[in-house]
Amino acid sequence: MTKNDRMANSELVPFGELSTELAEIAVVEPPGLPGSNPTLALQHMEAALVRADLDCPDALSPEQFRRLRYLLSFARLTVFEPGAAGPFGTRGRGDVTVGDEIAGFRQRVIDALYNPLRGRTTAQERLDAAKAVLLSFAEDVEYERSVLLERHRNDFSAAELDAELGYKTYVAVLGGGGGAGYVYLGGMQRMLAAGLPPAYMLTNSFGAIVGSVMARALPVPIEDYVAWAKTVTYRGVLAPARTRRRHGLNGLFSLQFNEFAKEMFTREDGEPMRLTDLAIPYETVVAGVRKQSFDRLPGQFHPSHFTMMGVRALEHLKLGYAPGVVNRLWQVAAFIDSRVVKPIVLGGDDLTADFNVVDAASFSSAIPGILHHESSDPRMWDLLDQLLVEKDVAALVDGGAASNVPIELAWKRIQDGRLGTRNACYIGWDCFHPQWNPRHLWLQPITQALQLQMVRNAPFADRVIRFSPTLSPVTLAAAPEAIDRAIEWGNASVESSVPFVQRLTEPVWWEGDQPPQVGRTPVRISAPLQPMTTILDGARRAAEYVPRVTRVRRRVAAVGQRIRRSP
Repeated sequence: MTKNDRMANSELVPFGELSTELAEIAVVEPPGLPGSNPTLALQHMEAALVRADLDCPDALSPEQFRRLRYLLSFARLTVFEPGAAGPFGTRGRGDVTVGDEIAGFRQRVIDALYNPLRGRTTAQERLDAAKAVLLSFAEDVEYERSVLLERHRNDFSAAELDAELGYKTYVAVLGGGGGAGYVYLGGMQRMLAAGLPPAYMLTNSFGAIVGSVMARALPVPIEDYVAWAKTVTYRGVLAPARTRRRHGLNGLFSLQFNEFAKEMFTREDGEPMRLTDLAIPYETVVAGVRKQSFDRLPGQFHPSHFTMMGVRALEHLKLGYAPGVVNRLWQVAAFIDSRVVKPIVLGGDDLTADFNVVDAASFSSAIPGILHHESSDPRMWDLLDQLLVEKDVAALVDGGAASNVPIELAWKRIQDGRLGTRNACYIGWDCFHPQWNPRHLWLQPITQALQLQMVRNAPFADRVIRFSPTLSPVTLAAAPEAIDRAIEWGNASVESSVPFVQRLTEPVWWEGDQPPQVGRTPVRISAPLQPMTTILDGARRAAEYVPRVTRVRRRVAAVGQRIRRSP
């Protein structure tokens, strides 16, 4: 067995053990939540109702279940954009604020249902208590609804109000984790098969790579994307260290995802896809290195230190086998500190919404001291200069340093009106949590530091899926057979969450026998793109091994052609 064979086989060794462990809100809800954040408390109450109904499906009738969910959704209503909720929602009418008008109703619902849904021990007890409460709110709901509709008869219709309350969107928050994130391909495959494409994605690091591809077009051609992922090589996505920096942070390698994925994210008119071109609303998190911290970085983060190391390391091809990488990864933990970095949501404002997709995903994946990204598009340079000034930061690095699974940021983005509707369920995807693997004990300081972030983030989720096992985080360019294994693990990891997300996103209503009818027609929201067959053919050609002497001959021939064309 050759050295390369041994390295390829090592990719198939699972990082962690098969597990269906889920981080549920029942164990992470902050004390005193109903008083400090009633909106979030009502979100937790609805998730608890759904979990209990899945455990005891015969305890409530379908009408009782949907009316309880409608009641909780109505009490949670504070502000929304009419027309944005429901299938093929449209934007542009602006927000209508109603929170203060139903404040008394909201408090009565919390007082009556919080203890039954969050304080009872068993699912049966929760549902029995909630069912008893429902009877006392029938007249209350109808009265509050009629008053609200009368007061805002010029702002929204009954159908638009019921669409906001009845249609819940699925928000996927994809965290980072290097090669461990290949399991997201399997997770997304299973969710799509269940009819659950995300309505919005907030991503990070390797999750930014996967998420950007998934957001590219609807319907999502998942099998084509899997085939494309199998063409990734280390030489395709990594290059020797850069000698200069402008917006990123120097590292051992230059990240070349923007070159590898150029055709994937090029529109038919030849222009790079921007975040606003994506079919699924998508944003990603980067960490901005604070200026005072940047000025105090040690010498090993200076470009001269990386130039020679990057050339030597690239010869090893595999990131996990490159000299000095392990030591650099240990130093990454020093960046996981709010005094050093701050989170920046790319796509979260008018300036960054105009960013190229490949640059947004690449900056989000630029591991400090390991991977260095700089945009090759001159149009981006002024935008990036302006971003650094506005955010008062000196460099952009992997968003995991600021918030690896940024569920809180996703929650705030929805509440701030990212989709117009505020009715959403939040599912966190976490592939980089502490897992037992004696071959990767050196990663424990990083995974433990990232889990401290989850103390802040988990309460904003309806569920956090902890993927296990995964490929090794250092396997950035996995072999096809390793990707197949990761897809199997990803499918298995999300399987138990599929019924929960399906049940939580089922439409609900108060009156009648069908969901709110919105009467809209679908519109195309993504830019015209190159066919996937063309992209795959190009990726396969690029992934083919070309001997070095052939590459040299081609470069010489190209130079000769340019000379002959010159006057």
